[in-house]
Amino acid sequence: MKKNALSFFSVLTLILLLTPSLALANDRQDHYASMSQKELAYQDLDLSPEEWKDEILDARNSIIYSTSWTVDGQVAYELPDGTIEELPEFSDLFPDWEVPKLKEDVRKEQLAKLTAYDFQILAANYVGFVYLFEPSNSSATLPFYTFYTSANRVTMIADSLPGTSYNGGFTNIDTGADLGYVNNVKQGGKIYLTNPVRNTAYGARASTYSTTGYAQMSVVDG
Repeated sequence: MKKNALSFFSVLTLILLLTPSLALANDRQDHYASMSQKELAYQDLDLSPEEWKDEILDARNSIIYSTSWTVDGQVAYELPDGTIEELPEFSDLFPDWEVPKLKEDVRKEQLAKLTAYDFQILAANYVGFVYLFEPSNSSATLPFYTFYTSANRVTMIADSLPGTSYNGGFTNIDTGADLGYVNNVKQGGKIYLTNPVRNTAYGARASTYSTTGYAQMSVVDG
C-alpha cells in the first residue's frame, strides 16, 4: 500500500512539473501561429522552434522574391531604353538572411540533365518558347535553361511576352544558390549574368506577375 501511494505521488509530481512546460510550449506555438507573414519572416531562425523553421524560410522567400537584387554584383539589369539600373545587394536588403537555394534533389536533377545533353559546351545559346508561370510565394522558379559558358557575360531577353512584363534571374547550379533576381522586366529589358566562371553550371529562370503563357526567350553569350 505504501509503495503504491509513493508511485502515485511520484506521477503526480511529474505531471505538476510538466504542466507549466506544456503550457509554455502551447503559448509559444500560438504566438507563432498568430504572426503575419512579415513578422514570421523576421524571426530569429536559430532561436525559433524547429517545426516553424520551414514556415519562416517560406515567409522570407515571399519577401525576397518581391523585389530585385543581386549577389556580389553578379546580375545586372538594363532597362529597355538602355539605362543600366543598379540592383541592390542581397546582403544589404536582407542582412543575416541566407540566399535562397534550389532543393538538393532539384539541383542534382538539373546538373544531371546538363551534363547528359550539353556535353559541357561552353556557350549559352538558347532561343525558344518558355511558359511563364506565376511565381511561387515560397521559392524560385525552376530554371528553364541550364548552361556552361566561357564568355564574359550572358544576356537574357524576352523577344515576345504574353503580357506586359516578366521576372528573371540566374542560379549557380553547382551550389544551388541564386545569383540575382529582377522583378517586372518590360519587353526589351535585358538581364545580364556578369563574369560567369568557366566550367560552372548556371541556370536561367523566368516567371510573370502579368499574363501567364508562352514567351519567346533568348539566353545567349554577350
